[in-house]
Amino acid sequence: MKLLKVTTPASEPALRQGRIYLSTPLKKPKRFDLISYRAVLPNTGLTLMTHRLCGMPKDFIEIKAGQLHVNGDNADSRLRLKHVYRISTQDIATLTYDKAQSYTVTPYPDHVYVSLEDRYVEMNQLACQRHILPPGLRDEAVFKVYKKNWNRDNFGPIRVPSGHYFVLGDNRGQSTDSLTLGFIQQNKFVGTVLWK
Repeated sequence: MKLLKVTTPASEPALRQGRIYLSTPLKKPKRFDLISYRAVLPNTGLTLMTHRLCGMPKDFIEIKAGQLHVNGDNADSRLRLKHVYRISTQDIATLTYDKAQSYTVTPYPDHVYVSLEDRYVEMNQLACQRHILPPGLRDEAVFKVYKKNWNRDNFGPIRVPSGHYFVLGDNRGQSTDSLTLGFIQQNKFVGTVLWK
């Protein structure tokens, strides 16, 4: 068993930055559990990461218009997630958000793109629109791994190979996960999150 500290916003809202959580190899992971695993990142080398296990070996994975489908079923409908929302600069002052998880796009200075929890947007009836990338708009990091013109909002369909997992961060716009790392080998599994 390992006590770990959350160092990135990738798995928010389930795992918030700064929180301590327990991960154990004694619990066999199931689909949609949070799992810890080892991955090699270009800038940091071997790194311990924690994401949502969204695809088991032989599962079909597809993201259509920003919605994750596993074996044809909409998996996102049962998860608490954060997505990128487009908000007018006039309305941004009224929001509670992490400025490190926001950005602007040069041609559109009147809007800010912010990672917000879907439930927060719904409960507060915010005047914003979820930012969904169009099909066919190639994300170079995704292309480098899968050699397809896919992006975080339109990906697959693809089958998870035997001996591998497909993982995603719950904070979909702020995560380095299987979309850019590729499938995770099962022998890189460190533990299933038990307590957070």
